[in-house]
Amino acid sequence: MAKALGGPGDKGKTNPEELFAAGYGACFQSAMNASALGLGITMPKKQDDSIVESVVHLVGDMKGLDMGIRVDMKVSVRGLSESDLSKVIEKAKEVCPYSRATRGNVETNIEVVNLS
Repeated sequence: MAKALGGPGDKGKTNPEELFAAGYGACFQSAMNASALGLGITMPKKQDDSIVESVVHLVGDMKGLDMGIRVDMKVSVRGLSESDLSKVIEKAKEVCPYSRATRGNVETNIEVVNLS
């Protein structure tokens, strides 16, 4: 259990927030690939050329019942123009099952990070 919830926050052990972040990140990346295909945009083939990093944060009153999560994502794609990447991300927000399920309930921040 997280320290914020009164638990030990044991290092090296997985918590539900980390699992949600992994699932959301993987789902969003798949949605980006599907969206790009539908938009006629070619995504890079190499695994390291398209990266979605996601972190889930517990927010709100940790002692009471007013608790939620916030998702921060960093999206990096090598070889796409800023315009094409923006189109892909916007479409992925519409089709990603995690994005659809959390819309209006979970603050999600997406930052585009350039790969050099």
